[in-house]
Amino acid sequence: MKKPTKTIPALLSVAALSLAASSVIAASPAGAIVPISAPLPDSSVQNEQQQPAVPNYMSVTGTVKEISDSKTKEGAKTVSLQDDKGEIIANVTVSGDTYVAAPDKLQAGTKWNAYYDAKKPMLMIYPPQFEAEVLVPVEETASWKVDRFKAAEGDAGQLISEDGQLVLNVSEQTPLVLEDGTAFTGDLKGRALAVKYSVTTRSLPPQTSPEQIVVLFEEAVPPIGTLPEQPGTLEEPIADTPDVSGFPIVVEGKKLAGPSPYTSKDGTVMVPLRAVVEALGQKLTWDASTKSSRIGLATTLTIGKDYYVYNKMAPIELGAAPALVDGKTYVPLQFFRDVMMLNNAYVFEGQIDINNQEKME
Repeated sequence: MKKPTKTIPALLSVAALSLAASSVIAASPAGAIVPISAPLPDSSVQNEQQQPAVPNYMSVTGTVKEISDSKTKEGAKTVSLQDDKGEIIANVTVSGDTYVAAPDKLQAGTKWNAYYDAKKPMLMIYPPQFEAEVLVPVEETASWKVDRFKAAEGDAGQLISEDGQLVLNVSEQTPLVLEDGTAFTGDLKGRALAVKYSVTTRSLPPQTSPEQIVVLFEEAVPPIGTLPEQPGTLEEPIADTPDVSGFPIVVEGKKLAGPSPYTSKDGTVMVPLRAVVEALGQKLTWDASTKSSRIGLATTLTIGKDYYVYNKMAPIELGAAPALVDGKTYVPLQFFRDVMMLNNAYVFEGQIDINNQEKME
């Protein structure tokens, strides 16, 4: 696939999408459709910690005009969405990485919500063109929420979306599945979810008992119950190495609510890459075709290869390769010192500290 020669941050893409304001939507708690193309929050009056400038996911709603072979991505389809006036409002790439609810219903004349990663760069063209992360049919009796979810404050049994707009009451009866329909039994905290729901409370934020939760593949997830052959398997660690599976990860003084670290069988402390990178305020992108991750523009790594590249310098070997565990990339703890050049990344007093503060001696 040819890479675009000119991209802009997704934040700027919102301006292009606002030209079709009636088409850019988010599902409201009661199932109604409300615009999300309102003016961006003014940083002078909004608390950025309470309301991020760029959400994790945004969406476009339209009626399918036509479905054709993608000209930019081999094996993918381009779904052209139009508004009520028949004008094309978005050309959506749907690939094997896209979760499509009810794919048998995807045909001309049907109405769909297309969710995309708001933090990815987009082409500066109109109508907007983007790759859909989630594609769901518009229904009168149900709504969808796509976001990353975390533990709600004061109640470990609830989850709240990172934009603070929806609280989930998840029970043992809630269907939890991966994109391929197989059951999901892991921890939902810190995961990107597509949540189908219908009834909500009148509270702020509203609460709902989901009809279904789809755990999105952020990376190429191995079959449930299997673990990678590379370092990172959850076997008994070698002697003299602490078992860190219960240790909290503290990044720049803040405890992460996401996946737990673990000690590999060869004694390497492995930590979840995306959770730490995003806590450091940096962007991580995943290429499923090569099983590689890129942090910003300078750092790359590939699953199964002890070969870390920073700023086009000679590859760095850490003695352990990145590994996939439950669909998440894990890297050796020293990656953050030796590759990302942070001052500290250590196991210290029952927790894992990663920061760029004064160097520990």
